[in-house]
Amino acid sequence: MILDRKHFDINNKCAIEKLIIKPPIRLDAVFQDEACFTYLKEGELSLTSPTDNLSIQTEESVLLRCGNYFTNAIQKHPAKTCEVYAVHLYPDILKELYKNEFPNFIKSDAHKPYIKKIEKKSVITHFIQSLDFYFENPNLVTDDLLKLKIKELILLLLQTDNAENIITLFSHLFNPRQASLFEVVEAHLYSPISIVELARLTGRSLSTFKREFETQFSDTPANFIKEKKLEKALELIQSTKLSVSEICYEVGFQDTSHFTKTFKQKYNQPPSVYRKK
Repeated sequence: MILDRKHFDINNKCAIEKLIIKPPIRLDAVFQDEACFTYLKEGELSLTSPTDNLSIQTEESVLLRCGNYFTNAIQKHPAKTCEVYAVHLYPDILKELYKNEFPNFIKSDAHKPYIKKIEKKSVITHFIQSLDFYFENPNLVTDDLLKLKIKELILLLLQTDNAENIITLFSHLFNPRQASLFEVVEAHLYSPISIVELARLTGRSLSTFKREFETQFSDTPANFIKEKKLEKALELIQSTKLSVSEICYEVGFQDTSHFTKTFKQKYNQPPSVYRKK
């Protein structure tokens, strides 16, 4: 549940926002024509991108390329909330900020990951604290001030060991790419993710995703993924001492009884019996 949301806009676009979230909650985030810097002041998040699964801890931040994402706020304590700050980076606003100087550090690099994680940095923490002042005094905020804060964030990142990250992100803004169907499927093959969510991560409608999947893999998404999960489960049963329930969750099943039933249908024996054999 989103308990509170405050935001400042530029040209009717959300530029900087602050969210208070009550976990557990799963949110869709679509950054089709923008990138996003996200800072976690309090709590824990997991992020799912077309090619990555990433855990974000308190005072860590991430740079998100254009694309589709799922965010899970993780509940470790019933009384805790997640406090999230986001700075949205739009190509038109960035071009306005940098004008002729901006392309000087743009490089085309289409194969970098969608998410760039930034470990805890004091300069970033101080920047977020400065945003808090303006959320408490919104009457002071103007478009010019917001643009200065965005440029301040970029300059801070460029002066740290995350310079390559911000350059890569900017490159993607001007050279966007869509993750291939194979990349998305391979990245999330053993994740507890639905076919609908996989389709969203590829930027395709469900019907288009299914049609292109069957063309590429000669199988339906549901059956192909189920078979791969079961093959991985069999490998783990044969080569590890993990319990059946641990293997169940390791390969992306969410229910041990369903996993056992499905495994038996394929291999004629439940996993516990197969292991003894």
